Amino acid sequence: MGRIVTFVLGFGVLVAGAWYVLQRPAKTDPEAAAARRLENVHKAADRLETDLNKKADAIFDKVE
Repeated sequence: MGRIVTFVLGFGVLVAGAWYVLQRPAKTDPEAAAARRLENVHKAADRLETDLNKKADAIFDKVE
């Protein structure tokens, strides 16, 4: 009986520690976490904008 109680309490401590580690960054600075997630989106948008501008300039040069 004592081993089962020890196992359950130990498992609970491990789960609580893992939950704390995984949830702590989002609660300490939610804006920074959101900015990190959107960083790739911003880079992709900049790359697409540059590519579209080059293609538009190429088409404009052909028309002239």
